[in-house]
Amino acid sequence: MYWLLYLIVYASHTDAFIPQPLIADGASTSESITHTEITQIAFIRSLARFFYETRIAPNNNNNGTVNQQDFFTKQHTIDDLYKLAYPEYSDAQVEFYSLPLKFTLDLAMTYNALVDFDPSTRILSPAHFDSEAFNNGSRRIMQLREKVVKESRTPNRDLTDARQKTGQLLHTLQDFYSHSNWVEMGNTDVNTLIGRNETVGQVAAPNQATCSDTGCTKKTQKCSLWQQITIRKCPLVYYDCTDNILAAINSQRILTSGYLFNQTGENGQPLNKPANVGKCSHGSVLDDSANVPAIGGINKDSNSLLFSPHASLHYQAVEFAINASEHFFNELRQEIGNDNFDRLFVINPADAVAQAISNEVAQGKRFRFFTPYITASVKKSDNFITDLKNTIKCAYNKVRSFLSNVFSKTSISVPTYDISDLGANIKDADNVRAAPFVLSNQSRRRKKRLIDDLRRRA
Repeated sequence: MYWLLYLIVYASHTDAFIPQPLIADGASTSESITHTEITQIAFIRSLARFFYETRIAPNNNNNGTVNQQDFFTKQHTIDDLYKLAYPEYSDAQVEFYSLPLKFTLDLAMTYNALVDFDPSTRILSPAHFDSEAFNNGSRRIMQLREKVVKESRTPNRDLTDARQKTGQLLHTLQDFYSHSNWVEMGNTDVNTLIGRNETVGQVAAPNQATCSDTGCTKKTQKCSLWQQITIRKCPLVYYDCTDNILAAINSQRILTSGYLFNQTGENGQPLNKPANVGKCSHGSVLDDSANVPAIGGINKDSNSLLFSPHASLHYQAVEFAINASEHFFNELRQEIGNDNFDRLFVINPADAVAQAISNEVAQGKRFRFFTPYITASVKKSDNFITDLKNTIKCAYNKVRSFLSNVFSKTSISVPTYDISDLGANIKDADNVRAAPFVLSNQSRRRKKRLIDDLRRRA
């Protein structure tokens, strides 16, 4: 039974930069990087700076035991950083005092994931920088950021809402890089105007063509019986696109992003892909607009062509998204101050707070997305993308080693990837962003139910 469970869980970890709980159900997205992983990696980098500047450096680099260059170049988990910041802590104390931060970060990651499924945001173009809604998307981030800052600066305030808004904000920020042509333009740094100004660059005019059919190859794939039942259209049609964005758009640094059908603007007005203009589509096996000229699409959400016509640029988009998210965390800390940043993320909890979380874990509380073994380094190597892939692979290999404890009620090493209790319908065939879930193999759904059933019996 153990080896059966091992194979089930390990085989099911095929995640994506689009919808998050895909890890639990499984779909053909190979080694894609998710929003939640992007967020955790970015936060580890920011936390490393926080600990170094507030704990390690003031303590004479822990009396000379911490080498500054090694600290910033080595890969660290969150536990590693606590051990360096508090060398007097035992392993048990590191776990005890880091739990509040981990669950706080997990909450932000959860609300990041929910943006793709919440009825109020899943079709809201500004929440994803779709439909060339760049000014609206940046305004959304500005509004959310203002609320986070204001609440974080208010003494004795419950910061649950601020943490949720942080996750929602980061989802929109990260989507800019996978949904726009920022990568295709050849940029080498993040767009620092996002979330600071409503105007984030020159945007294509409503009647200006941005894509062509040239550069896209139509592909088809047979449907399984499960897919025929769920999406009711076979064969599966998707596109492999390269250089389908008009050369003049990229060379003149004009921003564009993909359109879909049945989307809305910030005031509820309908936003659909215009006919006879030559706008880019988002693109995905469930995106009907991809079949309307200009065909194909430009999203880089995953490295699977089923879901991302520009899958070959997925990792470049991920790198930008991580850098932008880290930049947000660092700027937020500067803006609200170290003490409020500490309080927002519960970095140094009081004993009573840490004990309360520990008690909840003893009663069955689990992480939804936080993965204890994900690592990050502040300074990026020349082989960043390779290192990133290895980091994610290594993290989940370590999760495998703890599967022997999957029946233990005290084990929190394996996230649940479950947001069903928050009202998320991850199998909605009308939600383009749910494509990886809708297309997931029915047998894996049964395996997931088996895992859940075995856990309940433990």
